[in-house]
Amino acid sequence: MQEVAAGRLDLDTPVARYWPEWKAPFAGKIRIRDLMLHNSGLPQPDKSPADADGVPGFYRASAVSPADAAADFCAGPARAAPPAKYEYNNCDAIVLGEVLARVTGRPFDALVSDRFSGPLGMKRFGMFRFGRPPHEYVHPTGEFSDKDALINFGVYGASAGAYGTIGDLWRFDHALLSGKLISAAAREQMWQSRRENGFYGFLQWIFPAKLSGCAREMRIVERQGLVGGIELRNYLLPATGQAVILFSRHRPSNFGDPWEGKGFAFDVLSAVVCK
Repeated sequence: MQEVAAGRLDLDTPVARYWPEWKAPFAGKIRIRDLMLHNSGLPQPDKSPADADGVPGFYRASAVSPADAAADFCAGPARAAPPAKYEYNNCDAIVLGEVLARVTGRPFDALVSDRFSGPLGMKRFGMFRFGRPPHEYVHPTGEFSDKDALINFGVYGASAGAYGTIGDLWRFDHALLSGKLISAAAREQMWQSRRENGFYGFLQWIFPAKLSGCAREMRIVERQGLVGGIELRNYLLPATGQAVILFSRHRPSNFGDPWEGKGFAFDVLSAVVCK
């Protein structure tokens, strides 16, 4: 969204305009917006042939760097023509990271450092690098972790390749909420969603929820993830300027979904926001 605000990136322009060599079947039709809404129809890494441990080959058996994955696997036979029905897909963010590198002339991990972690003092934040043995990074943790295969986290790139502390994420959240990273107008554009698209906005879920104790529905911006036994829920409350971060390394964590009106996350958000 910073690049959109600067006029160097247009949400409705096809990827091929920024990456002419990209060989995806619909390179001239997949818009930046389609990548951010998971409407691209690109190949699905999670459905790549599994290795002997049951891990999709994209992440281990045939793993390559994010730049190579964007140019090869993610440019392979399409699942559907764009704009396709919503399907969460790591290829979307991996390709978007490569587009940003080409637009700015800086690799994605350098952009993260330049734009976020450096200026915000996120001292223990970074990006996993592809090619190093996975055991140098993160062992699977929590229930059933002894049955999990090691994964090189560097393969995730812009889709899930970041690491850091809860404090680092808190700094990012409040910089975003306070307008230090992008304007209020750009943020509002990023935080639009439709029920028909799974309440998915630009790489985040945005949905209304009636929290216990609040007189009106609250709009919640959520980013969640589960990789290697590490589970995260990051909730932003635009109306109040608050951020709530839930983190677990024990599964199943059973956070629940706030829009259901029950569960641990619902109770925590209600306590923080409404009481």
